[in-house]
Amino acid sequence: MKQLVQSEWERLWKRKTTWLLFFSVPLVLLGAAKYLHTQNQALSTDLPQYAVAWNFPILGLSEMLITVFQGIILILIAFSVTEEYRTGQLRMVLIRSYSYQEILFAKFIVTIGTIVLFFAIYFAVSYLLGMIIFDAPAKFPLFYHQELATWADGLLYNVKFYGIAMFTVLAIVSILFFIGVVSHTTTTMIGTSIGYLLFSFAYPNVLSIMKPLLGDTLYMKLFFTSIPMIQWQGITAMLAEHPKWTGWIIFVISMTIIIFNVLTFLIVKKKDSYI
Repeated sequence: MKQLVQSEWERLWKRKTTWLLFFSVPLVLLGAAKYLHTQNQALSTDLPQYAVAWNFPILGLSEMLITVFQGIILILIAFSVTEEYRTGQLRMVLIRSYSYQEILFAKFIVTIGTIVLFFAIYFAVSYLLGMIIFDAPAKFPLFYHQELATWADGLLYNVKFYGIAMFTVLAIVSILFFIGVVSHTTTTMIGTSIGYLLFSFAYPNVLSIMKPLLGDTLYMKLFFTSIPMIQWQGITAMLAEHPKWTGWIIFVISMTIIIFNVLTFLIVKKKDSYI
């Protein structure tokens, strides 16, 4: 299995697309920095949305997590799973006596590893850019915290934020892997994945119309059944001075990972004879 994972890692990084996505990280951060720098002009310095060197890593990630990173995941899976599966490229790997389940598991590990690498680069470069572009005050506000934070407090907060964000990404990868396996073409996979993401953005907002009928508790639980909404608002709620919805959010993410990986395994097992 170790050799298979190494082989899949090499196959993924032989693609020009992967390197293009990798080198796009600094450009994405520059875009986020420019946007936040402009936004600062209309904000008070005592607001947590006001970008400084110490909170730029999370503000920059928040702006891009539900857009750019979802797009990166989608592209990686579309080309490494759906395209190879449907064009017969996996036959050469199967010749080496690996089952399709093992190959798919290796691809899953490699995809997660690649995203972790992207996150690490994003985290490091965001601190570097933050120090260059933004002020570095002794203390600054955090979301849903009354006390101001030092740079050390901010570092711990940022690490926790990235950890939870990676947990949500694991759920997204699980969903998109399932879509990638059941899709007959790369175009179908990309279209279906975009449809899922748009639906995940849309239905929580539609539910807001029914909030008076549903009540606050049920509404928020339904709102946080959407992984993108967890990425948008749930992470900061979990990291608040008085955390909210932590148990529910962890449950939703965990069940999403379990359900979609089980479904993927069952589909792969059923379709294995068609490879």
